[in-house]
Amino acid sequence: MNDLMLTSLKSYWERLRAGRVAPYRAEIDPRQFEPALENMFIIEKLAPDNMRIRLAGMKICEMMGMEVRGMQPGFLIEDGDRVRFDRLLNVVMTEPAVVELKLAAPNRSGTYRATMLLMPLRSDFGDINRVIGCTSGDGDLFAPPLSFAIVDVAVTPVEPSQGAEPRQLVPGFAEAPASFA
Repeated sequence: MNDLMLTSLKSYWERLRAGRVAPYRAEIDPRQFEPALENMFIIEKLAPDNMRIRLAGMKICEMMGMEVRGMQPGFLIEDGDRVRFDRLLNVVMTEPAVVELKLAAPNRSGTYRATMLLMPLRSDFGDINRVIGCTSGDGDLFAPPLSFAIVDVAVTPVEPSQGAEPRQLVPGFAEAPASFA
């Protein structure tokens, strides 16, 4: 990966993960990657065959020519690659893995090329059912809506580090555990 925005986001994700398989969604601090916010999205798996875009930055919406929040993530990709894209999202969450996609979309001014990074996130309950993603394109000149074709895929399995200490869950409504008497 040679894109500075994607590299810095992945480095932030690696620091947050701290040797674990994936960080919790609640640990994400958007102030740590402000330059990437408009290019980012979070996908949530609601059921085995039901995923939705939970959040999407302005650049993603501009590329698609509409607000994409609430839509199925396959709508970011052209029809012929949607099943493959859904399978890759499932790989990110089930194996888990980091996936890097090389994308291309026909455009009035030629072919718009982009790179998409997909990384697993845990819910507040500890399940890996979210994907944090970011798309970085080769400029701001494009005619929406873009329909990306998957040109190349790189899948990197995520392994917990030896001796990685599990972080405590983010405090919520649970009461403090009672001491043993």
